Amino acid sequence: MRRGSTAWRRLLVVVAAAASILGASETHAIVGSNSGTPANNIFNGVYVNDLVGARTFYGLGFGGSRAVVANVEAGAIWNGHDTLTGRISQYVKNPAIVGTQLGQFDWHATMVGQAIGGTGLYTFQEGIAPTAQLWSGSIATAWIPETGSDYTGAFDITEESFLYPYVTTMRTGISGGGSTLKANVLNSSWGYADSPGQFAETIAIDALALENNVVAVMAAGNAGPTANTVGGPASGYNSISVAALTGDTLTPPFSAVAGFSSRGPGDFFNPATNTMIPAVRPTVDIAAPGDDLTLALYGGVTGGHTSGTDPTLDEPTIPAGAYYVPNIGGTSFAAPVVAGAAALMVDAGKLFVDDAVASSEMLDARVVKAALLAGARAPAGWNNGQATLGGVITTTQALDQASGAGILDLDATYRIYVGDPASITFNGAQYVIAGQNTTLGLPGDTGGSGLALRGWDLGSVFSDSTAGSGRINSYSFAAPLAAGDTFTACLTWFADRTLGTTLASATDVALSNLSLEVWRSTGSGESLVASSAATYSTTEFLRFTVPQDGDYSLRV
Repeated sequence: MRRGSTAWRRLLVVVAAAASILGASETHAIVGSNSGTPANNIFNGVYVNDLVGARTFYGLGFGGSRAVVANVEAGAIWNGHDTLTGRISQYVKNPAIVGTQLGQFDWHATMVGQAIGGTGLYTFQEGIAPTAQLWSGSIATAWIPETGSDYTGAFDITEESFLYPYVTTMRTGISGGGSTLKANVLNSSWGYADSPGQFAETIAIDALALENNVVAVMAAGNAGPTANTVGGPASGYNSISVAALTGDTLTPPFSAVAGFSSRGPGDFFNPATNTMIPAVRPTVDIAAPGDDLTLALYGGVTGGHTSGTDPTLDEPTIPAGAYYVPNIGGTSFAAPVVAGAAALMVDAGKLFVDDAVASSEMLDARVVKAALLAGARAPAGWNNGQATLGGVITTTQALDQASGAGILDLDATYRIYVGDPASITFNGAQYVIAGQNTTLGLPGDTGGSGLALRGWDLGSVFSDSTAGSGRINSYSFAAPLAAGDTFTACLTWFADRTLGTTLASATDVALSNLSLEVWRSTGSGESLVASSAATYSTTEFLRFTVPQDGDYSLRV
């Protein structure tokens, strides 16, 4: 594989108070949705949608309907399952490739598809974004059988099979009805060894996400608990790398990172000097439920089901589309939970942007990413390397190596991204209110004052007057902070990576080095309280207990 990182846009959020399929398993139990008893029914488990806070979005009418989510991986999502009938609006594969296995329905893709946007009569059938428009892109030209197993997670791709669905869903779009649609959110639950994120495929996906403002979500991988095991494309700079949570019987459920979940720190490759610096950058952004799940089964002997028979045909009285895989695990299934979460945010954001309640910056992929990270909860043992140095809370790591910013929490994210959940009903119609106790961006791109204690902004630290060296942007709050409050702040930006029409054109252009600081103002001046300065990252993150009452500000 080929190797191939100005002005930087950045997003600020603050809240106070291989090639292998990831998640592949050799042995599968299946169960029909109309079998079992209350004592052993696998559908009586934890309802993940509620656990991650999606109900906050659902209650205000956001199920993802304004968003397009593309799932691009080895095979295609089967649209014959009860949860996915009528849900796949586009299948995307290179039409010039014939005589291969490209585009075959696949058991793994079907489970991922349900996790993103499944729907049906029963709550257990719903994905996180059950009304999002769902596309299915395929890249595998052949599956490689595994000895002793009917299922495989290994497959072949070509440059043409890889590029076509990624370019189509993100860059060129799909035309119909007088308009052209592109994906707002991309999910990819597959991977390969690429710790530094330097392979052409990784750079290409990063470049397309930047170029087309796509929230790209990637499965971190299943090579944990060893450090430095996150591979491509999750090891890139412009996506959201997702770890898997386990423990549906824990209190609270899904409150620990699964042992199999890959983690950082990852390597850094400098293409300008052709040097590699090992294990220096965070490569996991957030964690979501990805173990002990029950997901839709496609039993056909196509795709990654390379041999044997279709197990759904054993009982002719149960339709093939009524079977599920229980106790499935892998970051493959955590990533689509986050992709669905991003689709809910895009759904809400489009409503407010279209109604001129907020600027188009609300739909920026960096805004969505930063709001997700800022809203995350810290699991037990969360550690981003913060230490007090010279009286200043300091981290050069930014994120926890296993869980990133922590556990996905869509209720907290909604309050950061939109505001306090609120609506009014008039003449039978629901009107959602935005901006309650939350700052929905600021005019210009240089910071501001009078901010609410929640919210986000999109701006730039690049200035022509400083010859490209950057400037300091400051954000001050309207209200003081109280000692003992938990302060969380997230800064995200993207690496400048470009792609032409071939993988050989995938190029690193620049990687900015920004920092995030918290200052306290007193009558005698200002003092630095906390700093996140991770040299090789595109995220800075702070979470700490406010040490003293006072007026505080953020600096980028």
